[in-house]
Amino acid sequence: MKKIQVGTDNKNDCVVEIVPGKKRVIHLLSKTGDMFEKHIKDLTQKILVDQGIKKIHITIQENGALDYVIKSRIEAALEKALGITRMKDAVKRKPTPKNKARRTRLYVPGNNPRMITPAGIYGSDCIIFDLEDSVPVHQKDAARYLVKNALRDLDFGNSELWVRINKDDIEKDLSQILQGSPQGICIPKVENSEDIYTIEKMMPGSSGQIKFMPIIESARGIINAPQIATASKRIVALAFGAEDLTHDLGGERSWGTLAYSRGALVLAAKASGIQALDTIYPDTRDERGLREETKKIRAMGFDGKGVIHPDQIPPIHDCFTPSTQEIKDAQAIIKALQEAKKKGLGVASLEGKMIDEPVERKAKKILSLAKQNHTT
Repeated sequence: MKKIQVGTDNKNDCVVEIVPGKKRVIHLLSKTGDMFEKHIKDLTQKILVDQGIKKIHITIQENGALDYVIKSRIEAALEKALGITRMKDAVKRKPTPKNKARRTRLYVPGNNPRMITPAGIYGSDCIIFDLEDSVPVHQKDAARYLVKNALRDLDFGNSELWVRINKDDIEKDLSQILQGSPQGICIPKVENSEDIYTIEKMMPGSSGQIKFMPIIESARGIINAPQIATASKRIVALAFGAEDLTHDLGGERSWGTLAYSRGALVLAAKASGIQALDTIYPDTRDERGLREETKKIRAMGFDGKGVIHPDQIPPIHDCFTPSTQEIKDAQAIIKALQEAKKKGLGVASLEGKMIDEPVERKAKKILSLAKQNHTT
């Protein structure tokens, strides 16, 4: 065994250092003094005893880390030093409906405890713990443990819990995060149905309730969106990734450049009976631009939008909430058609306009969205 260090000295994190030893020694350096020394040492001792490790010298430099962070850093260090992977039974978590409101999905870096811990207080419909782009390569191993234990130990309120995995490291990611029972897995850079089949084959039978969200981020992915949307019964939404797609197209990130791709993704999703979720808005200070883009994508048929800052959540929810007038109009349409059906008619007239079944379906969708937004 060689000297191993895992973690950071950032606030709410800790650094765990492991070196060979002749006996089990736990050394704590903590900014909280001796207030939590016994608790942290007992927590560490339990992990080492459970793994049968008797000869080790472990130092924990702690900076306000919660238990799940300390456990995660120790487990990641043991894997690096000794090749030991601590496996646990998956926690039980209630599955969410296929058509749950997913107006917002907040991306949270999977290597940052300071951002993971409070993620549930912001009211996002979905939280996506990211193991991919926002995590440096040398921290991905440790991030798996952090996300797993956060899912197991923390309460994130009513948010639907997702994990974005690495396409080139699927097996390692799944081996850890499935122990935390996320409600969904985001699959990045999906280009064909084979990408979905590959992951589905790795999913154990006990994970049957876990949903899939393919992220389309390339020209090939847009062209193959219809086959991707139907590749698995687990798929509940197609998500759109603008940054990689723009790079793939060789164009600029503008509404005109992405208009066709957005439309193609919406068509593929809706033809398959699933949701279409738009990309993030990159300027966190531009609320006006965020609202304008959100209104446009809602008009196209999108059901939600990605979020990279909590301040973006309320404006997006506001844009996806039907107005009082929209609700009144929808109620009037439903009432007029009900009266027409009592008379044996398939269509009705409302304020000089003909309304039929497609108009009724749209009205029902508005009322359903209004109800969801009221209860979330």
